[in-house]
Amino acid sequence: MENSQKIQIVSCSGASNTGEFADKVARKLDESGEANMVCLAKVAVGDQSLINKLKTQQDKKIVVLDGCAINCAMKILGKENITITNIIHVNTTDFGIIKGKTPVTDEKINEIVEYIKKIA
Repeated sequence: MENSQKIQIVSCSGASNTGEFADKVARKLDESGEANMVCLAKVAVGDQSLINKLKTQQDKKIVVLDGCAINCAMKILGKENITITNIIHVNTTDFGIIKGKTPVTDEKINEIVEYIKKIA
């Protein structure tokens, strides 16, 4: 996939298994070359160069992958001073993952990866 067509992926990397799923999915897509992983922490602290880069790439798909219903990643990108649009929001719990209970497996990671590749 050509760099200009890559998915931009912003992922929760929270402390629970749901955040671990989100993080591993994003890293797998990044490592495969199919996505560019965006640092959520840099966005959260207001790194203006990264925020401006995301805003100028609004023609690209931006996948926000949250780990649970709190939707931290989505809330960060929706802050007034950030306001990123053209977002596809995915939550790991939509795949039958239960916070604090579902073991992290390659099978489930691959299922989410394939879903994101289909929708983005």
